[in-house]
Amino acid sequence: MVRTMLLEAKNTEDGKLTYIRKLDQLSDILCRVIDVAEFIRVVHPSQKWVDAAQKTHEMMFEYMNQLNTNVDLYKTLANILDLYVAKGLSDEEIEVGKYLRQDFERSGIAMDPESRDNFVAITQQISLLGSAFNNEIHNLESYWCSVPRHEFESLENNSLKQEIQSMQSRAPGQNKSEVQVPLAGHIPYTLLTNCKSEEIRKRVWIALHNSPKEQIQTLDNFIKYRALLANMLGYKSYADYQLEHKMAKNPKNVITFLRNLQETLLSKKDGVVSEVKGLYKFKPNCKPLVSDERVLNEVKPWDRDYLLALESTSTKSLETPESISNYLSVGTIMSGLDKLFRSIYNVGLVPEKTEKGETWDQIQVRKLSYVDLSTNEVLGYLYVDFWSAKVLPSHFTIVCSRELNSDIGSESRSEMENLVHLSKDSDYQLPVISLVCNFLKPKCGGRIAGFAGRDEDCPTLLTLEQVDTIFHEMGHATHSMLGRTRLHNLSGTRCQTDFVELPSVLMELFSSDPRVLCKIARHHKTGEPLSRELLEKHQSKRHALKLCEEYLQSKMALLDQVLHDENVVDFSNEQAFQQFSSTEIYHSLEKKLKVFSDEYSTWHGKFPHLFSYGAVYYSYLLDRAIAEKIWKGLFKEDPWSREAGEKYKQSILKWGGTRDPWVCLADALDEPALRKADSRAMEIIGHL
Repeated sequence: MVRTMLLEAKNTEDGKLTYIRKLDQLSDILCRVIDVAEFIRVVHPSQKWVDAAQKTHEMMFEYMNQLNTNVDLYKTLANILDLYVAKGLSDEEIEVGKYLRQDFERSGIAMDPESRDNFVAITQQISLLGSAFNNEIHNLESYWCSVPRHEFESLENNSLKQEIQSMQSRAPGQNKSEVQVPLAGHIPYTLLTNCKSEEIRKRVWIALHNSPKEQIQTLDNFIKYRALLANMLGYKSYADYQLEHKMAKNPKNVITFLRNLQETLLSKKDGVVSEVKGLYKFKPNCKPLVSDERVLNEVKPWDRDYLLALESTSTKSLETPESISNYLSVGTIMSGLDKLFRSIYNVGLVPEKTEKGETWDQIQVRKLSYVDLSTNEVLGYLYVDFWSAKVLPSHFTIVCSRELNSDIGSESRSEMENLVHLSKDSDYQLPVISLVCNFLKPKCGGRIAGFAGRDEDCPTLLTLEQVDTIFHEMGHATHSMLGRTRLHNLSGTRCQTDFVELPSVLMELFSSDPRVLCKIARHHKTGEPLSRELLEKHQSKRHALKLCEEYLQSKMALLDQVLHDENVVDFSNEQAFQQFSSTEIYHSLEKKLKVFSDEYSTWHGKFPHLFSYGAVYYSYLLDRAIAEKIWKGLFKEDPWSREAGEKYKQSILKWGGTRDPWVCLADALDEPALRKADSRAMEIIGHL
């Protein structure tokens, strides 16, 4: 119906003025189906639901591609934006119109019909390949690893040797000269941490990071299809295609940013080289006074956990610190987030009752509402499952915020109230977000431990890393809740991809600050608050290779760029196109970049962001740099400050994608030069 109304709209002045809002409404209808289907196929425990969701997603995705290549819809939109009618549109409508026009043009709308059909088919194929890629992320090439028997016999851990030997009857390809090590459970990680034999560690590490050959083929295929798609649209590369409307603007700026970051991390006095040297001195037969380059070459990825364990053993005090997890129950952390949000945003997290059939697991899924405490208005709903058996920590947008089009007659409150959550006093569709994690589910006499701190005897206890995860994902959720816009396409997290991680990364700075964590964390039995001393002991252990971790992130971001750059595929050479190898590119880059260099495994087949972010993975690092500036500019003096929270909300969060991110940052940091969004702006972010 909406599509018919859209095509009829070009005949009247009122139809032209409401055209963009109706396009946005159509987009919202489609996304409410596609996003739910995507969510179900990833999260739902029932295979029947997953299969049905997969079919629905494929069907709706194909239909959306057909709409994106509908010439009549595009021409009407282009005419409205180009002619005087735009003078009667709001700034937000114009922004959405421009966004949708770009979407049309980036979907091959200017192609001849045959080329356009090919374009749609390629886009559909990329989607299917991406789904297959994500489904196989955790699989290995083999679940057994061969190690030389003489090396195996040198193991000092007799109980571990016996455990491995007891499994040999189930192992494939048995022979007298080798022992098969299972790559499941604790065994491979115990070997990587405690085994003196570098040969065993090397073999186990490589096998543990090898993807199935079919997975690498899937990756190679969608990389090639992406290059072909970008070529059809007239771009030099998929990276150029992706970055055209991002904060970074083009691949050159991204590469420069990443190279500068790597150079800084390597050249700092207490940087990456210093951290690796700290490990190198524990390596057998290490030689003093060797060059930095030799140190980086000699400390291998399979040495990392082993040398870290030796370093930890040599430096630990006689008294082992108390487990910090006793202070970090799920209920305590969520209650703490409620206190934090009440303080900085005047927004509370309120538990809500769920109806039968409302969630995918009636027992363990919890529902919370975000409530504006100044008006008692519900801003949106959050469904939380901390104990998923399927999903790594993720947040999912199920429904976006937007204003209903009741004033122009294309929908009414009465018809929508049975389909979505609506605000109480205005015609606004409320956002629905889900946070799903894979934390260990405690058993308490056969029941699941409580969520809101009520089951004190059997809570879900978290690590500091898991606390960071919750804060990170809640940053995304809060962006969706507070980023209320009139139109769906630019609401909440629907902003530029290299800006979307800012709220989540900033939340990690809150979770690592003692003034926050020591105020909210309490012992699950005694109620005693977490001491700063205990927190700092555990944080110092976590930060042992902090700069190396950042460098490895930059390597991943650079891999994402080179796999999507203009040198990937030679369309003039059919044989080269067919023989494209992401593995060769990965190993070549690793050799150049050093620092735990991997020239052996096919780990890149386990890197999900190569599909989900595709040429935009640098966003994490860029947004980390921005988040540090926001933190220093607003929250450094007081992370509980209402004034700082309000400025952050008003300058950044509330805008969703309706405002240029550089303008948002200029307001938040009181730095007018950022508004120019040029190379100087990038430099300021790096050195402010």
